[in-house]
Amino acid sequence: MPITLSIKRLGLNLSVALAMLYIIIMLASLLLVGLLTTGSWQAAFLEIGWYTIVGFELGFVGVLIVGFAVAVVFMFVENLVHNLINDWSKTTMRSGQSDAVSTRSWQVRLLAVCLVFPALSLLVLRMLASVGAFGVAASTAEESMQDPSAQMQPVAMSPIINTAYREAEPSFTADGRTMYFNCNSSNICVSHLTGTWEDGNWSPPERLAAPISSEYEEVEPVINADGDKLYFTSIRPTGLLKGIPFLSPFMNVLRVANNLTTTRLGRSFFGGMGLPDVYVSYRVDGAWSEPQSINDTDGEPPINTSFADHCLFFSDDGNEAFWTSTRPGGFGDNDIWTARRVDGKWTDPENLGSNVNSPGSEHTSIPTPDGRSLYVTAVRDKGFGGDDIYITMRDSEGEWEALVNLGSLVNGKGDDRCPAWTPDLRIFLFDSVRSGGFGARDIWWVDYKDVLGYTLTAKTGVTLP
Repeated sequence: MPITLSIKRLGLNLSVALAMLYIIIMLASLLLVGLLTTGSWQAAFLEIGWYTIVGFELGFVGVLIVGFAVAVVFMFVENLVHNLINDWSKTTMRSGQSDAVSTRSWQVRLLAVCLVFPALSLLVLRMLASVGAFGVAASTAEESMQDPSAQMQPVAMSPIINTAYREAEPSFTADGRTMYFNCNSSNICVSHLTGTWEDGNWSPPERLAAPISSEYEEVEPVINADGDKLYFTSIRPTGLLKGIPFLSPFMNVLRVANNLTTTRLGRSFFGGMGLPDVYVSYRVDGAWSEPQSINDTDGEPPINTSFADHCLFFSDDGNEAFWTSTRPGGFGDNDIWTARRVDGKWTDPENLGSNVNSPGSEHTSIPTPDGRSLYVTAVRDKGFGGDDIYITMRDSEGEWEALVNLGSLVNGKGDDRCPAWTPDLRIFLFDSVRSGGFGARDIWWVDYKDVLGYTLTAKTGVTLP
């Protein structure tokens, strides 16, 4: 009995310490990743769903179990050692001096608070975010949307598309009237255009159902021209953890931890767990197939590694791939890499070099149809603020030249990133965190003819408008 009481006391103390550490790490990672990916606290709080709450609570119960398990092992080892030195009676006497642990002890009360209060706080924060407590009211953004007089300045897409969540990374089928994009902060939606672009008559976005959508993050969609092949980035778990529910809040922790180890130590410790990887799915008989890692799909470039790999784009002929990776051999955190298909086989990945990559971050590299230039999102000291969009051109020997900033038409004080364009090369799109939006990343557009590099985008058979 005295030993049992000692285990109970030690287990409670260990559980309290682990619980406090767990809550700090979990909340910090959830909110940090949410803010960085969505661009606003409001959208970050809106991301908090039931899977997140349940996973958070299950993890907390696991922490308590670990605390008591460690206490049991510790007490067993301690008593085993004392037995070996014939001091069992002394151990029993010392343990017997322990008072019974009351169910009203401060440890029990604190654990009860930790079990209830953080989850309740997350729910309250999500409710406040849903009523616009942390962001810009929608009426503020509506004043600038689809206003022809606003051209030569970016125009936000209609409120049907842009919301308080993160909307970003548009991609189009061949007719330019079906758009796939990142919606609801961490999902993929599809919407259809009726009438002219300026009218902005888009259908209400439809979130892609399972198996594309999951409790995990799905972003950076790229749809092919026929609309039957979809590439996207996800942090869904793989291997033995695949299919286990309520793991979503832990993926953010692993992502933050892996980013730190990658940046500081140049290595990854978590395999594919919680890291961005690229997946591909096919539309067959009106339904999307189970997404597969692009490495496991015939004919696709094997770009996924144990490091972060994301933002995949192809050249117009499909024989060049460009993507972002934190793998070793680069110049900084996120670098742009490329591979080419030669005689049906993909070459080994190559870094685009120091003219494009730097010790900072580069991502979202989209080649123009003629293959002569590449639009890149990057952070540079002399930029306008945060992420800016740049362009680089190939020289006569095929080498990429230094990045050139697109200027103030596209880039502002906040993040401006993920360029795209309609198939007719008339509209240039990007996502941005700027005033006049909805408080998170929104999709904005300008006339492509006003954007630096426009005249380089022509390809055979296409007449520039």
